[in-house]
Amino acid sequence: MDKLEQLIRMKRELLMRDTFSRRGYESCDDMPEDQRINYIRYLEERWTEVELDKKAMKLVMEDLQKENDRLKEDRKESDERRESLEGQLVALEQLLHKECKARQAAEGKAKKLEEQNRFLRKNSFGSKKQSSGKHESDKDDGNGIPNREEEKEGFDGTEESLSTRSVPEKEEQKNDAVSKPERNPANRPETYRTMGVNGTPLKHYSDLSKVPGRILARKMVKVFRLNMFLTEEQYEMVQYVEKGRKPRWAYFPKEGHPRAVPKFQGTKATPEFLQAIAYEVYVKNVTFGLLHQWLQDMGMAVSANTLRNWLKKGKVYLDRLVVELKRIALEKDSIVNCDETWCKVRKYDKYRKRYMWVLVNKAEQVVIFFYEDGSRGRDVLKDFLGDAELKAVMSDGYNAYVFIGNELKSTRFKDTVHLVCMAHVRAKFLKAGLEGRDRGADLFIYYINRLYELERQYDAEGLSPEERRRRRQGLETKEIMINLRANLLQELGNEDSMRSSYMTEALNYLNRFWKEVFNYLKDGNFPIDNNAAERAVRPFTTKRKNSLHFGSDEGAGMAATYHSVISTVKLQCRSTWEFLGKFFSGIFNGCTDFLSLAPQNIGLETCR
Repeated sequence: MDKLEQLIRMKRELLMRDTFSRRGYESCDDMPEDQRINYIRYLEERWTEVELDKKAMKLVMEDLQKENDRLKEDRKESDERRESLEGQLVALEQLLHKECKARQAAEGKAKKLEEQNRFLRKNSFGSKKQSSGKHESDKDDGNGIPNREEEKEGFDGTEESLSTRSVPEKEEQKNDAVSKPERNPANRPETYRTMGVNGTPLKHYSDLSKVPGRILARKMVKVFRLNMFLTEEQYEMVQYVEKGRKPRWAYFPKEGHPRAVPKFQGTKATPEFLQAIAYEVYVKNVTFGLLHQWLQDMGMAVSANTLRNWLKKGKVYLDRLVVELKRIALEKDSIVNCDETWCKVRKYDKYRKRYMWVLVNKAEQVVIFFYEDGSRGRDVLKDFLGDAELKAVMSDGYNAYVFIGNELKSTRFKDTVHLVCMAHVRAKFLKAGLEGRDRGADLFIYYINRLYELERQYDAEGLSPEERRRRRQGLETKEIMINLRANLLQELGNEDSMRSSYMTEALNYLNRFWKEVFNYLKDGNFPIDNNAAERAVRPFTTKRKNSLHFGSDEGAGMAATYHSVISTVKLQCRSTWEFLGKFFSGIFNGCTDFLSLAPQNIGLETCR
């Protein structure tokens, strides 16, 4: 306000100034008195008006200042409201972004669940063959399989409602029959395996003197007989005392009777009986309940817990044999395969999911199962390996094995090579192609199949490890790797929404373990996949399906011991029945050299 008044005053001063000098002039000198008075009154009125104008202007300026202040306050409030709205807008944008991400995650999860549901419906019953003979124009229920239930419910008795897409046409069946390759009659084996039993057969000859006529020919007819019965034997024990000694019990056999009581230590069973129940439980996968029922049907009164306790007595000696097998399997510069599988164990009246581990040394033909309280952590494998100086460890991509390539780069394991199974990579891309319906997976499967074709070619040629290593590092393998890597990078560059969750999982798996998957190229002795461990763990999974669960950690540990020995015998293509019999007989006869009782040293018959 003061600044405005100052500006007005300056303007007035400028207006009052003249640019030239002039004589002073009194305008009222010649006026009469009455005119002068009127002039003075006029001037007073003018002065009053000017004063009123000035005061009015001042009041107007004050009103304008108040209005300006009010406008400033309104503007300030508007700015604050705008800032508040902008903050709310930012919060809404963040919330919308989170909702979009949550929606994308939910859509991805729903898509994955739909793919898993399709996979489960395909493998819920019937054949596991993935291909089908339907036409492309045929519609299905979304999982690639004609919906037979909809065909059944949609049929109302008329020909128009009859749908037979799930039934192949006769022409297709005829074409399929014609397309089968004809059998080559020249492709016959030189010899045939005849039915028989190991050992010398018991022969029964005819009394030729009783033949009522002339003899034209004679031949032997094979008959197989299996005598299965239980016998209770009792041995008379005599308590006697010698001079200066304590009384003792002993058995004094008569002529023609056994020289000793054939009772396995800690049991009332013979080594042959212990051999039989171990074979039934851990080879034929018979449950303890069925074994107990079988023995009761044969007339034996015994409890299921007694049978378990007898097998525990056998486990004590088998554990000492497993120690020797472990020493052989973990020799210096060994190449081992590792895997694990789940099992159900009862603990505190609840069933817990636990894990059984398996280690295979294919070169030494040794299989070791181990169960450390059912843990799946990496410490289980680290403790089992101990100070072993291994050359390589083959496994799948489970994170417990990752430490082979990361944490164990220490003085103890700095030279150990971690190999990742190529078959697992191929299985993931197969699942992406069949269940996720990603056509991009076919190219990965093609290149992986070519790597397997090369390995089969090396096997057919009988190459030495050094020659195999040289061929593996040749131009043909490098070309496959370059193409495989280029396709991997191209697929990873695409958006995740353009492929299924199975394909994303397969791509990330191969990208994460690329180096470990192709480490097998460094040595001709390295395997390309982990099939040795997968095959070794299969009998255990069969037992898991039959027995459903273990009653305790002790039962799972006992299964690990028996399966270690039995799987080792099977890997050496020997008879499990013969081994169990000779092992328990050797222990009964006092043998303490467990290395001589190992499957490769016990001198078993090769099984047919």
